[in-house]
Amino acid sequence: MNDTTITLLLRLIHILAGIFWVGVAFLMAGFLIPTVRETGQAGGRFMEHLMLRRRLPVFVGIAMLLTVLSGFAMYGRLVAATNGAWAGTRPGMAYGVGGLAAVLGAVVGMGIGGAAGRRMAAVSRRIAEAGGPPSAEQQSEIERLRGRMSLGARIAAGLLFISAAAMAIARYL
Repeated sequence: MNDTTITLLLRLIHILAGIFWVGVAFLMAGFLIPTVRETGQAGGRFMEHLMLRRRLPVFVGIAMLLTVLSGFAMYGRLVAATNGAWAGTRPGMAYGVGGLAAVLGAVVGMGIGGAAGRRMAAVSRRIAEAGGPPSAEQQSEIERLRGRMSLGARIAAGLLFISAAAMAIARYL
């Protein structure tokens, strides 16, 4: 493959996977998680179905990985082609800030929101296996985990907003 083909392929992967990743992050933080919190057990069942049966975290994880890896590849190719000089330009720095924000968004999304979601799914399974309403302790744990998941989603969405904004304007600086 020639350089142009590689660049086009990397950009296509980066932009399409990034659209999906950022879109899901905004949807989760702004709409789904608040709705699930307000609808109680029905919302919990919806979220459990979305996460476990429809496997949304798997698809988001793949999109996140493709976005970050293709971004690193494109950034690295430009840095290598200019012996590092491009990274010190205003566009290079803006893309760097955007990339850093995206990596931080991935870490926060997986580390805070994802971990809380996995723990919440485990608690929900235990409740379902017991066949009755959740105990006061289980309900308290679910509420704590929902709050943590909400916080992680909002922080990740904010970081991804910074990333998308930096990358949208970088070439014009």
